[in-house]
Order: sequence, then structure tokens, then C-alpha cells
Amino acid sequence: MGLIEDKALVEAALFVSGRPLSVKELSRALGIRSLDYIEKLIELIAAEYAERKSAIEVVKVLGDKYVMQVKQEYSQQVIHLMPRPDLRTGELKTLALIAYLQPIEQSKIIKLRGSQAYEHIRKLLEMGMIYAEPYERTKLLRTTPKFAELYGFPSDDPMVIKEAFKKVVHAEYSDLISKLEGKSSPNEESAENEGENTESSEEPSGSGEAE
Repeated sequence: MGLIEDKALVEAALFVSGRPLSVKELSRALGIRSLDYIEKLIELIAAEYAERKSAIEVVKVLGDKYVMQVKQEYSQQVIHLMPRPDLRTGELKTLALIAYLQPIEQSKIIKLRGSQAYEHIRKLLEMGMIYAEPYERTKLLRTTPKFAELYGFPSDDPMVIKEAFKKVVHAEYSDLISKLEGKSSPNEESAENEGENTESSEEPSGSGEAE
């Protein structure tokens, strides 16, 4: 095949993989022996996307791998549409909170999510999505490079991940964020106000003292 066909093949591989690929992986998968040639093709692809100011970019990540991903300025608006690992809704909720709050004590996650979070954390550890390190009487939880790779982050920098998950967590899990910050959610405040109004209406009128 010629340069145009080879470039299109590399572009297709980066697109369908959904994860960072090394030049060696591309070489084996596509049958193109020259690693330098593949890198040149990737550079051409990246330049083409940059030239047309696309929301998609091809960048080098995690040392020696390349990934096709949504640019950071657009990712926060579409991250909730990204493919998810094989996790149930409750497990994804726990993972999203860990990603946003990291490093976060396991005890705080349990307080926010309830005892079922122990099983969620166990599964996330087994999948390599998070790791735990001893911290006083509990553990500190963080996301892993594998998590960053699966979600298309250029690195496993916690600050980048936290920022990307900020909008999603505050939009979908505002009740838990309010709980963490010690604030009442709108529903809780409404219930409290109703309770106060009820108590006020039940207070006896007049100045007589209760026996």
C-alpha cells in the first residue's frame, strides 16, 4: 500500500481502539515493519486534525503511546457519553466519586455510598481501576494509569482527572457532594423548613404556662 492508504489504516486503528497504542502495537497489528514510518504517519494524522481545528486530537501519552481523543476543552461536555467499563450503575457512581475526590479515604466513600461501596471498591481494585494505600485506620483511594488509559486521559494526573469529572459529579451526584461538604440538599432543606412550620403551627397560643 502507498502512504495515503497506510496513513488511513493507522488512523482507523487509533480510532477503533479507544485506548492508547504504542508504535510497536500498531506495527504488529497492521503489518507495517518500520516503526519510524509509523511515527511519521501519526505525525501527519495529528497535523491534519490540528490544521482543521477539529475537536479530535492525536497525542502522545503515557510515555510511548498515541491516542486519538477529544480535546480537553470539549471533553467535560461529553464525558458522560463515553463508553464505560463493564460496571453497574452503583459501581460507576463510586468510581466517579473516587476519581473526582481523590485521594479520598475509603471510610469517607463508605459514609457517602453506604456499606455496598465495600463491594464496589473490591471490584474496582480487582479491575485495576483504582489502587489503595494504608492511611491511618483506613485506606487512601486513587485512580490508576489503567483508568486514565481507558478514559482517554493523556496522563494519570489526578488534577486533570478531577477537573474532567467535576461537571459530571456536581450535576449527577449533587446530593452526595452536599453531604460531603456538610450542606443540606434542596430537598432536605425543604423538608426541614416544612418541619419547622409544622412545629410553629402546633405551638399553643396564649400566655398560660404548661403544667
